Amino acid sequence: MLTSRLRKLLLGRDQEEAKKFIDRLYQDNNWSAISFIDEMLPLLLFQSNLKYGNFHQVKMTLQIRHLLSLGRLSRPTQREVMKLLLNECLRESRINVQAGEIALAERKEEPLTSMLQELSNHSLHNAFYYALQAFEENPERLQELLLALGGVYGPENLGHSLSCFFPVIEEVVNTNHPASKTALLSYILYLGRYDIPADFNPQDYKKEDMPDNALRLAASGEDIVNLHHMITLVTYRLWEQADFHDESFPLPYRIFFQKRLKDKEVSNKQLKRVKKPLNIDMPENYEEFKMSFSYEDVEQSTFLVRKAWQEAPEKAWDWVFRLYAENYQSDNWNPHFYTGIYLAFRLIEEGLAEDSLAAEMAVDQAIAYYVKS
Repeated sequence: MLTSRLRKLLLGRDQEEAKKFIDRLYQDNNWSAISFIDEMLPLLLFQSNLKYGNFHQVKMTLQIRHLLSLGRLSRPTQREVMKLLLNECLRESRINVQAGEIALAERKEEPLTSMLQELSNHSLHNAFYYALQAFEENPERLQELLLALGGVYGPENLGHSLSCFFPVIEEVVNTNHPASKTALLSYILYLGRYDIPADFNPQDYKKEDMPDNALRLAASGEDIVNLHHMITLVTYRLWEQADFHDESFPLPYRIFFQKRLKDKEVSNKQLKRVKKPLNIDMPENYEEFKMSFSYEDVEQSTFLVRKAWQEAPEKAWDWVFRLYAENYQSDNWNPHFYTGIYLAFRLIEEGLAEDSLAAEMAVDQAIAYYVKS
Protein backbone atom coordinates (compact mmCIF):
# COMPACT_ATOMS: atom_id res chain seq x y z
CA MET A 1 0.00 0.00 0.00
CA LEU A 2 1.38 3.40 -0.94
CA THR A 3 1.47 5.60 2.12
CA SER A 4 1.77 8.71 -0.09
CA ARG A 5 -1.92 8.12 -0.76
CA LEU A 6 -2.54 8.46 2.96
CA ARG A 7 -0.94 11.90 3.16
CA LYS A 8 -2.77 13.04 0.04
CA LEU A 9 -6.19 11.98 1.27
CA LEU A 10 -5.58 13.56 4.69
CA LEU A 11 -4.54 16.89 3.18
CA GLY A 12 -7.49 16.84 0.80
CA ARG A 13 -9.87 15.37 3.39
CA ASP A 14 -11.00 13.00 0.64
CA GLN A 15 -13.79 10.90 2.16
CA GLU A 16 -14.10 8.57 -0.85
CA GLU A 17 -10.38 7.76 -0.91
CA ALA A 18 -10.45 7.30 2.85
CA LYS A 19 -13.19 4.69 2.51
CA LYS A 20 -11.11 2.80 -0.07
CA PHE A 21 -8.07 3.02 2.18
CA ILE A 22 -9.99 1.63 5.16
CA ASP A 23 -11.46 -1.17 3.02
CA ARG A 24 -7.93 -2.24 2.07
CA LEU A 25 -6.99 -2.50 5.76
CA TYR A 26 -9.56 -5.26 6.07
CA GLN A 27 -8.71 -6.97 2.78
CA ASP A 28 -4.92 -6.87 2.93
CA ASN A 29 -2.59 -7.97 5.73
CA ASN A 30 0.55 -6.50 4.19
CA TRP A 31 0.67 -3.19 6.06
CA SER A 32 2.22 -1.63 9.14
CA ALA A 33 0.20 0.57 11.48
CA ILE A 34 3.39 2.19 12.77
CA SER A 35 4.39 3.10 9.21
CA PHE A 36 1.00 4.67 8.61
CA ILE A 37 1.26 6.70 11.82
CA ASP A 38 4.77 7.84 10.93
CA GLU A 39 3.45 9.01 7.57
CA MET A 40 0.68 10.96 9.30
CA LEU A 41 2.87 12.55 11.98
CA PRO A 42 3.98 15.78 10.26
CA LEU A 43 0.36 16.56 9.45
CA LEU A 44 -0.84 15.70 12.95
CA LEU A 45 1.79 18.02 14.40
CA PHE A 46 0.35 20.90 12.37
CA GLN A 47 -3.36 20.53 12.87
CA SER A 48 -4.67 23.99 12.06
CA ASN A 49 -8.06 24.05 13.75
CA LEU A 50 -7.23 22.72 17.18
CA LYS A 51 -10.27 21.50 19.06
CA TYR A 52 -10.17 23.17 22.49
CA GLY A 53 -6.89 24.75 21.37
CA ASN A 54 -4.72 21.71 22.04
CA PHE A 55 -3.04 18.81 20.25
CA HIS A 56 -5.29 15.94 21.27
CA GLN A 57 -5.01 13.93 18.06
CA VAL A 58 -1.22 13.70 17.92
CA LYS A 59 -1.13 12.78 21.61
CA MET A 60 -3.66 9.99 21.16
CA THR A 61 -1.97 8.75 17.98
CA LEU A 62 1.50 8.60 19.56
CA GLN A 63 0.13 6.75 22.56
CA ILE A 64 -1.27 4.18 20.16
CA ARG A 65 2.09 4.07 18.38
CA HIS A 66 3.74 3.29 21.71
CA LEU A 67 1.39 0.35 22.23
CA LEU A 68 2.04 -0.89 18.71
CA SER A 69 5.79 -0.81 19.29
CA LEU A 70 5.28 -3.03 22.35
CA GLY A 71 3.00 -5.45 20.50
CA ARG A 72 0.03 -4.69 22.74
CA LEU A 73 -2.59 -4.52 19.98
CA SER A 74 -3.73 -7.51 17.94
CA ARG A 75 -4.29 -7.27 14.19
CA PRO A 76 -8.11 -7.00 14.50
CA THR A 77 -7.64 -4.22 17.04
CA GLN A 78 -5.13 -2.43 14.84
CA ARG A 79 -7.65 -2.35 11.99
CA GLU A 80 -10.35 -0.82 14.17
CA VAL A 81 -7.99 1.68 15.77
CA MET A 82 -6.55 2.80 12.42
CA LYS A 83 -10.07 3.26 11.10
CA LEU A 84 -10.87 5.45 14.12
CA LEU A 85 -7.67 7.49 13.71
CA LEU A 86 -8.29 8.09 10.04
CA ASN A 87 -11.89 9.13 10.56
CA GLU A 88 -10.84 11.51 13.33
CA CYS A 89 -8.10 13.01 11.20
CA LEU A 90 -10.51 13.66 8.35
CA ARG A 91 -12.61 15.85 10.63
CA GLU A 92 -9.84 18.41 11.03
CA SER A 93 -7.64 20.51 8.74
CA ARG A 94 -3.84 20.61 8.67
CA ILE A 95 -1.00 22.73 7.39
CA ASN A 96 1.50 20.87 5.24
CA VAL A 97 4.63 22.06 7.09
CA GLN A 98 7.76 20.05 7.70
CA ALA A 99 11.02 21.25 9.24
CA GLY A 100 14.10 19.68 7.66
CA GLU A 101 17.84 19.98 8.05
CA ILE A 102 19.35 23.42 8.44
CA ALA A 103 22.94 24.69 8.43
CA LEU A 104 23.21 27.02 11.42
CA ALA A 105 24.81 30.31 10.40
CA GLU A 106 25.31 31.54 13.95
CA ARG A 107 25.91 29.57 17.13
CA LYS A 108 25.44 30.78 20.67
CA GLU A 109 27.44 29.62 23.64
CA GLU A 110 24.17 29.14 25.55
CA PRO A 111 21.49 28.41 22.94
CA LEU A 112 18.83 27.60 25.53
CA THR A 113 19.28 31.04 27.10
CA SER A 114 18.87 32.57 23.66
CA MET A 115 15.81 30.41 23.01
CA LEU A 116 14.15 31.64 26.22
CA GLN A 117 14.98 35.24 25.35
CA GLU A 118 13.35 34.88 21.95
CA LEU A 119 10.32 33.12 23.44
CA SER A 120 9.93 36.01 25.87
CA ASN A 121 9.86 38.35 22.85
CA HIS A 122 7.42 36.05 21.02
CA SER A 123 10.04 35.83 18.28
CA LEU A 124 9.25 32.23 17.50
CA HIS A 125 11.31 31.79 14.34
CA ASN A 126 14.40 32.81 16.28
CA ALA A 127 13.42 30.66 19.25
CA PHE A 128 13.16 27.66 16.94
CA TYR A 129 16.57 28.45 15.45
CA TYR A 130 18.24 28.28 18.86
CA ALA A 131 16.19 25.21 19.79
CA LEU A 132 17.73 23.48 16.78
CA GLN A 133 21.23 24.29 18.02
CA ALA A 134 20.34 22.97 21.48
CA PHE A 135 18.85 19.86 19.86
CA GLU A 136 22.23 19.16 18.28
CA GLU A 137 24.32 19.92 21.35
CA ASN A 138 22.21 19.06 24.40
CA PRO A 139 18.93 17.43 23.36
CA GLU A 140 18.08 16.07 26.80
CA ARG A 141 18.27 19.49 28.44
CA LEU A 142 16.23 21.04 25.63
CA GLN A 143 13.51 18.42 26.04
CA GLU A 144 13.29 18.92 29.78
CA LEU A 145 13.19 22.70 29.48
CA LEU A 146 10.37 22.57 26.93
CA LEU A 147 8.40 20.16 29.12
CA ALA A 148 9.02 22.39 32.15
CA LEU A 149 7.55 25.33 30.25
CA GLY A 150 4.58 23.15 29.33
CA GLY A 151 4.19 22.10 32.96
CA VAL A 152 4.32 25.63 34.37
CA TYR A 153 1.61 26.85 32.00
CA GLY A 154 -0.33 23.59 32.26
CA PRO A 155 -2.81 24.69 34.93
CA GLU A 156 -4.06 27.31 32.47
CA ASN A 157 -5.02 24.65 29.91
CA LEU A 158 -5.88 21.57 32.02
CA GLY A 159 -2.32 20.31 31.63
CA HIS A 160 -2.41 19.98 27.85
CA SER A 161 0.79 21.96 27.31
CA LEU A 162 2.52 19.09 29.12
CA SER A 163 0.36 16.03 28.50
CA CYS A 164 -0.15 16.64 24.76
CA PHE A 165 3.55 17.14 24.14
CA PHE A 166 5.10 14.56 26.44
CA PRO A 167 4.31 11.77 23.91
CA VAL A 168 5.77 14.00 21.20
CA ILE A 169 9.00 14.32 23.17
CA GLU A 170 9.06 10.66 24.21
CA GLU A 171 8.19 9.09 20.87
CA VAL A 172 9.45 11.62 18.31
CA VAL A 173 12.03 14.11 19.60
CA ASN A 174 13.89 11.82 21.99
CA THR A 175 14.19 9.09 19.36
CA ASN A 176 15.39 11.55 16.69
CA HIS A 177 12.48 10.46 14.53
CA PRO A 178 12.41 11.95 10.99
CA ALA A 179 9.62 14.24 12.25
CA SER A 180 11.60 15.39 15.30
CA LYS A 181 12.41 18.89 14.01
CA THR A 182 8.83 19.36 12.86
CA ALA A 183 7.77 18.35 16.37
CA LEU A 184 10.10 20.93 17.92
CA LEU A 185 8.74 23.64 15.63
CA SER A 186 5.18 22.73 16.61
CA TYR A 187 5.98 22.87 20.33
CA ILE A 188 7.81 26.22 20.03
CA LEU A 189 4.86 27.71 18.13
CA TYR A 190 2.46 26.37 20.77
CA LEU A 191 4.46 27.87 23.65
CA GLY A 192 4.45 31.22 21.85
CA ARG A 193 0.94 31.86 23.16
CA TYR A 194 2.35 32.39 26.67
CA ASP A 195 4.29 35.31 28.19
CA ILE A 196 7.44 33.40 29.08
CA PRO A 197 10.03 35.31 31.12
CA ALA A 198 13.51 35.45 29.63
CA ASP A 199 14.94 34.39 32.99
CA PHE A 200 12.66 31.35 33.30
CA ASN A 201 14.15 28.94 35.85
CA PRO A 202 12.61 25.52 36.57
CA GLN A 203 13.98 25.75 40.12
CA ASP A 204 11.34 28.39 40.86
CA TYR A 205 8.56 25.84 40.40
CA LYS A 206 9.90 22.74 42.11
CA LYS A 207 8.18 21.11 45.05
CA GLU A 208 10.26 19.07 47.48
CA ASP A 209 7.57 16.58 48.41
CA MET A 210 4.21 15.73 46.95
CA PRO A 211 1.60 14.43 49.42
CA ASP A 212 1.50 10.66 49.93
CA ASN A 213 -2.04 10.55 48.57
CA ALA A 214 -1.35 12.66 45.44
CA LEU A 215 -2.56 9.97 43.05
CA ARG A 216 -5.71 9.31 45.07
CA LEU A 217 -6.44 13.03 44.90
CA ALA A 218 -5.74 13.23 41.17
CA ALA A 219 -7.87 10.15 40.43
CA SER A 220 -10.85 11.50 42.38
CA GLY A 221 -13.77 12.80 40.38
CA GLU A 222 -15.27 11.46 37.16
CA ASP A 223 -15.61 14.58 35.02
CA ILE A 224 -13.17 15.87 32.40
CA VAL A 225 -11.42 18.34 34.72
CA ASN A 226 -10.67 15.70 37.33
CA LEU A 227 -9.61 13.20 34.69
CA HIS A 228 -7.02 15.73 33.57
CA HIS A 229 -5.59 15.80 37.08
CA MET A 230 -4.80 12.10 36.79
CA ILE A 231 -3.54 12.47 33.23
CA THR A 232 -1.18 15.28 34.25
CA LEU A 233 0.17 13.53 37.35
CA VAL A 234 0.88 10.28 35.49
CA THR A 235 2.58 12.30 32.74
CA TYR A 236 4.87 13.83 35.36
CA ARG A 237 5.73 10.37 36.66
CA LEU A 238 6.50 9.09 33.19
CA TRP A 239 8.75 12.11 32.71
CA GLU A 240 10.56 11.31 35.95
CA GLN A 241 11.51 7.86 34.68
CA ALA A 242 12.21 8.84 31.07
CA ASP A 243 15.71 8.05 29.82
CA PHE A 244 16.27 11.71 28.93
CA HIS A 245 15.47 12.90 32.47
CA ASP A 246 18.32 14.15 34.64
CA GLU A 247 17.49 13.66 38.32
CA SER A 248 18.93 17.10 39.07
CA PHE A 249 16.37 18.76 36.79
CA PRO A 250 13.39 19.90 38.91
CA LEU A 251 9.91 19.10 37.64
CA PRO A 252 7.40 21.95 38.15
CA TYR A 253 5.19 20.02 40.55
CA ARG A 254 4.57 23.01 42.80
CA ILE A 255 2.33 24.96 40.45
CA PHE A 256 0.38 21.81 39.49
CA PHE A 257 -0.19 20.95 43.15
CA GLN A 258 -1.18 24.45 44.20
CA LYS A 259 -3.61 25.05 41.34
CA ARG A 260 -5.05 21.56 40.86
CA LEU A 261 -4.62 19.24 43.85
CA LYS A 262 -4.21 21.38 46.96
CA ASP A 263 -7.92 21.91 47.58
CA LYS A 264 -9.13 18.48 46.44
CA GLU A 265 -10.36 15.65 48.62
CA VAL A 266 -10.19 11.94 47.96
CA SER A 267 -13.50 10.64 46.57
CA ASN A 268 -14.98 8.28 49.15
CA LYS A 269 -17.38 6.94 46.52
CA GLN A 270 -14.57 5.85 44.21
CA LEU A 271 -12.38 4.62 47.06
CA LYS A 272 -15.27 2.52 48.36
CA ARG A 273 -15.88 1.11 44.87
CA VAL A 274 -12.29 -0.01 44.32
CA LYS A 275 -12.19 -1.62 47.76
CA LYS A 276 -15.03 -3.97 46.85
CA PRO A 277 -14.08 -7.50 45.84
CA LEU A 278 -14.15 -8.08 42.08
CA ASN A 279 -17.02 -10.55 42.07
CA ILE A 280 -17.06 -10.90 38.31
CA ASP A 281 -15.85 -13.65 36.00
CA MET A 282 -12.95 -13.13 33.66
CA PRO A 283 -14.25 -13.17 30.06
CA GLU A 284 -12.93 -16.06 27.99
CA ASN A 285 -12.54 -13.96 24.84
CA TYR A 286 -13.05 -10.51 23.38
CA GLU A 287 -16.64 -11.12 22.30
CA GLU A 288 -17.58 -12.11 25.82
CA PHE A 289 -15.80 -9.03 27.17
CA LYS A 290 -17.68 -6.81 24.72
CA MET A 291 -21.02 -8.34 25.65
CA SER A 292 -20.31 -7.87 29.36
CA PHE A 293 -19.29 -4.23 29.09
CA SER A 294 -22.17 -1.98 30.14
CA TYR A 295 -22.85 1.63 29.17
CA GLU A 296 -25.52 1.87 31.86
CA ASP A 297 -23.71 0.35 34.84
CA VAL A 298 -20.45 2.10 35.75
CA GLU A 299 -19.54 -0.39 38.46
CA GLN A 300 -20.08 -3.37 36.16
CA SER A 301 -17.76 -1.91 33.52
CA THR A 302 -15.05 -0.71 35.88
CA PHE A 303 -15.03 -4.11 37.60
CA LEU A 304 -14.86 -5.87 34.24
CA VAL A 305 -11.83 -3.89 33.04
CA ARG A 306 -10.05 -4.15 36.37
CA LYS A 307 -10.66 -7.93 36.40
CA ALA A 308 -9.27 -8.24 32.88
CA TRP A 309 -6.19 -6.29 33.90
CA GLN A 310 -5.74 -8.37 37.02
CA GLU A 311 -5.99 -11.67 35.14
CA ALA A 312 -4.38 -10.83 31.78
CA PRO A 313 -2.99 -7.31 31.25
CA GLU A 314 -2.15 -8.02 27.61
CA LYS A 315 -5.81 -8.83 26.94
CA ALA A 316 -6.98 -5.75 28.83
CA TRP A 317 -4.86 -3.49 26.61
CA ASP A 318 -6.14 -5.12 23.44
CA TRP A 319 -9.77 -5.55 24.41
CA VAL A 320 -10.35 -2.03 25.75
CA PHE A 321 -8.75 -0.32 22.75
CA ARG A 322 -10.71 -2.52 20.36
CA LEU A 323 -13.99 -1.96 22.21
CA TYR A 324 -13.60 1.81 22.12
CA ALA A 325 -12.76 1.73 18.41
CA GLU A 326 -15.61 -0.58 17.46
CA ASN A 327 -18.07 1.62 19.35
CA TYR A 328 -16.63 4.83 17.88
CA GLN A 329 -19.17 7.52 17.03
CA SER A 330 -17.65 10.63 15.54
CA ASP A 331 -20.08 13.06 17.16
CA ASN A 332 -19.46 11.62 20.62
CA TRP A 333 -15.76 10.74 20.42
CA ASN A 334 -13.32 12.28 22.85
CA PRO A 335 -9.57 11.49 22.60
CA HIS A 336 -9.43 11.49 26.39
CA PHE A 337 -11.23 8.14 26.28
CA TYR A 338 -8.00 6.56 25.03
CA THR A 339 -5.62 8.88 26.86
CA GLY A 340 -7.23 8.26 30.25
CA ILE A 341 -7.10 4.46 30.15
CA TYR A 342 -3.72 4.43 28.39
CA LEU A 343 -2.12 6.41 31.21
CA ALA A 344 -3.95 4.52 33.95
CA PHE A 345 -2.69 1.20 32.54
CA ARG A 346 0.86 2.53 32.08
CA LEU A 347 0.78 3.77 35.65
CA ILE A 348 0.24 0.22 36.87
CA GLU A 349 2.39 -1.55 34.29
CA GLU A 350 5.41 0.63 35.02
CA GLY A 351 4.99 0.64 38.80
CA LEU A 352 4.37 4.37 39.17
CA ALA A 353 1.56 4.28 41.75
CA GLU A 354 2.23 4.81 45.45
CA ASP A 355 -0.30 2.13 46.40
CA SER A 356 -2.57 -0.38 44.71
CA LEU A 357 -5.82 1.35 45.64
CA ALA A 358 -4.63 4.61 44.07
CA ALA A 359 -3.79 2.71 40.89
CA GLU A 360 -7.22 1.06 40.87
CA MET A 361 -8.81 4.48 41.32
CA ALA A 362 -7.03 5.74 38.20
CA VAL A 363 -8.43 2.88 36.11
CA ASP A 364 -11.85 3.32 37.71
CA GLN A 365 -11.81 7.05 36.91
CA ALA A 366 -10.83 6.53 33.27
CA ILE A 367 -13.47 3.87 32.61
CA ALA A 368 -16.18 5.78 34.49
CA TYR A 369 -15.49 8.88 32.39
CA TYR A 370 -15.81 6.86 29.19
CA VAL A 371 -19.02 5.14 30.24
CA LYS A 372 -20.68 8.34 31.43
CA SER A 373 -19.71 10.25 28.30
